[in-house]
Amino acid sequence: MAKPYLQHLTSGKSLETTYEAVRAGFVALALEKNRRATPFVAQARALKAAAGKAKSPAGLLKISDIQAALLTAAGVSDKTANHLQDSDKREAVNGLIKNFLEPSGVNFVEELVFRFLLTRGDTLGGSMRNVGGFMAQKKLTQAKQNTTLALNQNLNVRHLII
Repeated sequence: MAKPYLQHLTSGKSLETTYEAVRAGFVALALEKNRRATPFVAQARALKAAAGKAKSPAGLLKISDIQAALLTAAGVSDKTANHLQDSDKREAVNGLIKNFLEPSGVNFVEELVFRFLLTRGDTLGGSMRNVGGFMAQKKLTQAKQNTTLALNQNLNVRHLII
């Protein structure tokens, strides 16, 4: 029985990804990550501006517009927040203030923004792993379709010859 894959795979080397393809994939992912990070950077800037109005870390609790961002800075992802009660969320924010923002002294706003970005970065990393997997799946599917098309064309040519 003929082995049609031998038309495309001549050795194990045929399965190796070239440096150029690897580099192109990583560069594409890096550019996509930066594109997807843009809203998080904008949120961090808005958080910095709003939090700058507080005279102390405890004063952050009085700024209603930043409560979700405080929770994020406390290390609570959006997904996790859906599973917590309000009392759990308050506990997380109070822990952030007591253990990290108050010890930062006058730099508490900067500390808040850094911690916000760490949690958002984790969110971004998770979604980028999904994007990387999707891109790889898309390339594999395209390669399979091209192979199937080539095989079908080859079979059609043989049928015409016979």
